[in-house]
Amino acid sequence: MFLTIRIFPVLAALAISSALAAAAPSTPQSTEPAAAAPAAAAAPAIAAPAAPVTPAVEATAPANADGKSDSAKAPAAKSAGKASKGKSSATAKSGPKTPASVVITVGPSKIRRRQIDTLVDLMVKVKRAPAEMDPREKQYLERMVATNLIGQELLDLEAKRLNVVADDKAIDSLAKVFKSNFPNDEAFRHALKEAGDSEPGLREKMARQIKADKLLNTQVSPVGRPTLKETQDFFTANKAAFPINDSLRACQIVFLVDKNAGSAEVSKRKGDLEQVRAGLAKDSAQLEALLTRFVMKARDISDGPEKKDGGDLQRFLPGDFNPEFKKQVSGLKVGQMSPVFRTPLGWHLVLLTERNDGKFESYQIQVMRALMAEKSAKAGKGLKKYLQTLADRYKVNYLETAYRDTSLAGVYEP
Repeated sequence: MFLTIRIFPVLAALAISSALAAAAPSTPQSTEPAAAAPAAAAAPAIAAPAAPVTPAVEATAPANADGKSDSAKAPAAKSAGKASKGKSSATAKSGPKTPASVVITVGPSKIRRRQIDTLVDLMVKVKRAPAEMDPREKQYLERMVATNLIGQELLDLEAKRLNVVADDKAIDSLAKVFKSNFPNDEAFRHALKEAGDSEPGLREKMARQIKADKLLNTQVSPVGRPTLKETQDFFTANKAAFPINDSLRACQIVFLVDKNAGSAEVSKRKGDLEQVRAGLAKDSAQLEALLTRFVMKARDISDGPEKKDGGDLQRFLPGDFNPEFKKQVSGLKVGQMSPVFRTPLGWHLVLLTERNDGKFESYQIQVMRALMAEKSAKAGKGLKKYLQTLADRYKVNYLETAYRDTSLAGVYEP
């Protein structure tokens, strides 16, 4: 999951991130270590094209015994009461543990359990499978969120010290970009309500975001979107890492139709899906935006079991599906949507995300993700160093050691 430095504890921001991460194809990844970014909520590195770009880094789960990163196998926290040397310290917390309990202090600022729990609950809700979450994975999320909140507080304190400000015009511009991720005002307000937030509260967080961006732009090189030349050069240099075979990958939105349904119902379902396609087609010239909106829409309205993954069908051979499905998908280019078509299951709309035919244009999404991961990892090193410098100025104190990130990606460990 990619994290940008965003301070939006709003369900939709998390939904974009989760859906994109679930639906985007696997790609060759950079071997550069990444630091955890200070963000209260995750946003995808290629979502919302008009949003200001800030350094993005990949959250890395603690390593397993075999050396591989796996959030579901995050090790248990070290025993409480042992303070580490260096930039942060920890003290065992006595007394009852309540949502209002202060669990971490950053200089004069306090981070309470309820702040961490609220964001973790939203992330779990976005996964839409809370019952399936391994307790160790949830613990990893708690540590990641805690690390992000610490970074947020460090940046906020430094921005205040340097008198960095955010004007109303900049806030209005960012608010417009953020609201554009929602189909209408009602959906936007519903997301705010789900997140326990309000528009004034969101604007305050955006102001903090803008100040953090200004501060970071003077310290860390922004991660810009890869240019066409960069993507072509990357593909040429790493061509051997990209598979060449007959497999495809796609996301779909499917409206199931009962075999006994009348013609009126069948026609209505088709019309509904065609309206969805027409709305998505507005972003057809922007592959990143189209992919983001498609996976969000699949999560919201598709009837297929893959909806939880943003409609991602994983890699498949065209012959694995119904002949009509094969016919419609086989002729698509990467980033192209099919017309609405019918199979015995119902009505389908498909977006092709991967075609492993050896041609550069067929690997656009894979190359974009790989390049962003590489750039983010490099930026992450500079970001981590800067945050550690701030942690020297504003002492980070873990009152509950369970929230301490002791992995190699931990930012505030000596």
